[in-house]
Amino acid sequence: MIIGIFVSINLINYNCAHLQNLNSSLESYILKENYEDAYNLSLDYVADWKKASKFLTIYIHHEDTDHMDNELLKLTQYIKMKDKSECLATVHSMKYLIDHIMSHEKVSISNIF
Repeated sequence: MIIGIFVSINLINYNCAHLQNLNSSLESYILKENYEDAYNLSLDYVADWKKASKFLTIYIHHEDTDHMDNELLKLTQYIKMKDKSECLATVHSMKYLIDHIMSHEKVSISNIF
């Protein structure tokens, strides 16, 4: 059981680190106002998130996945409209949500009790 816990935590961390890298790339494209690449990357993000969320829903709260789904869908539309401030705010929110998921799945005393 302990081995299973550590394997699952490593998979969660791997998926979340990958998503955070995508967030950073999205933020970079948006800051440079490269909306075409940002939109293409956001579509890749949607596909990666759908794949990762199937696994993550086993371990995390469904509210977290729902919030992430909403933010991700909003982001694609903000990018289409080239709304820089909304795009950056949404990417920041997505970064927070991924950090939130990672922090809840760490092995620590506060998460055990």
